[in-house]
Amino acid sequence: MKTYFRFSHLFVTLIGFLSYAQNKQDITYSSIGELQPRSSHEITASNWSIGGETMDRDFTDFDQWKQYLGATGAKKIRLQAGWAKCERKKGEYNFEWLDKIIDEVIAQGVEPWLQTSYGNPIYEGGGMPNLSGGFPVSVEALAAWDQWVMALVNRYKGRVKIWEIWNESDLNSENTPEAYSKLFVRTAEIIKSKIPEAKIYALSLAHIETEYVASFLDYLKKANKLHLVDVITLHGYTYRPEEIYPKYEKIQHLIQSYSDHIIIGQGELGCPSENQSYYALKNYPWTETSQSKWLLRKLLGDLGRDIPSLYFTIIDMNYVRVLGKENGKVVQLKNPIYTVNTKGLIKSKKDNTVDYLKPSYFAYQNLTSIFDHSLKRIPNYPYIIDTSGSLSVYGYRADSSDYQIVTIWENEDTPTDSTKKTSNDFEFANGNFVDPVYVDMRTGKVYEIPKSDWTKKGTYYKFMNIPIYDSPILIAEKSLIKLKSDKNKPE
Repeated sequence: MKTYFRFSHLFVTLIGFLSYAQNKQDITYSSIGELQPRSSHEITASNWSIGGETMDRDFTDFDQWKQYLGATGAKKIRLQAGWAKCERKKGEYNFEWLDKIIDEVIAQGVEPWLQTSYGNPIYEGGGMPNLSGGFPVSVEALAAWDQWVMALVNRYKGRVKIWEIWNESDLNSENTPEAYSKLFVRTAEIIKSKIPEAKIYALSLAHIETEYVASFLDYLKKANKLHLVDVITLHGYTYRPEEIYPKYEKIQHLIQSYSDHIIIGQGELGCPSENQSYYALKNYPWTETSQSKWLLRKLLGDLGRDIPSLYFTIIDMNYVRVLGKENGKVVQLKNPIYTVNTKGLIKSKKDNTVDYLKPSYFAYQNLTSIFDHSLKRIPNYPYIIDTSGSLSVYGYRADSSDYQIVTIWENEDTPTDSTKKTSNDFEFANGNFVDPVYVDMRTGKVYEIPKSDWTKKGTYYKFMNIPIYDSPILIAEKSLIKLKSDKNKPE
């Protein structure tokens, strides 16, 4: 039975799932080539950022992976400025490590997004230099924080326009909304005093809870400081990528009740490429295939809601924890703790050198090669499907021609390792295609859609036997897709 839709994203009630599963099969078209990646320099603007975090703690080595950055097609990169790495001795700053990073990413056509965090234990009450480490709280530490932020701003004025204040403060119960709000205002005002045009990103929330956001906005409203915020960045790791959106929508509605200029952005989300015992999305049998699917579903799900989006992160991070607390004091751990966070697009070795580019690296390239500022989302794209499963479907049109691209994927479960597909029929009432092709975003392969499998009558299009699975595929106007001749890219 056909189901009719007038919305870009609805979950379909499952009917006859067992029959649906039995019908899964490999469906192949004639391949006509592969997507041509575009470098960051070749793309004017897009929705896409990449994570370059944790270099403040040396969990990755920029010199090892910098050659792969521009080729991703990302337009922004999130970096952590690292107070404790910059100021190892009171009042003395070393910015050389950060200088070379910022200068190089700009040279590759990527805009730096610089986060001020974390604490600095050389000051009493200065906090710890790690996630959940706590804000600077003493008079001396806060004064030193102000001086460090001012030094950062003076140094990178003209090179850095996007500034994010702290990371996931809500993971530490001592970092109350009021405490964060006070730190945010003093920091944002220092930044704005030297860079009036700066874009300020706030909160960087791990848990997407309205109470924390409401308290922050209340504080700013009472202090007449709402103008300091441009974007509230949200994280919110979920095994099924689409599961987080109801919480995002609540935050959006809350923000709109305070301000008409503040937007939300997805500021840090990624997926492991193997089963790991630590960090977000742990204890699940992830593979490099399911990582690629998760990446595409999350980023295209964000795009389908007009949410700026970041993939965390470019390379696996080798975490080394050498400091801890004992009786409330910072101490050196006798046995450092070594773990690996495998969310990277690049597989790293234990010494932070590059092992190889994962399939997710190429999937990210596929995404950036097509979806840039020249494509505009078509709100409430109308479609009809004949399915017993739950799908995400979004329509886009090209500024230059009005030709269309439609993204489709099964969204009911956490991405799996399987690449089996099932055929389905789609009807688009307001389509616009001349030569439609099929694109598997995970592999980058582009296929002919046989003329026997699609019909057109005015703007009404019917596509039959379209292979779909739990990873995004496209029905796209061929003229909007650039192909390459190289057939050697690994799947």
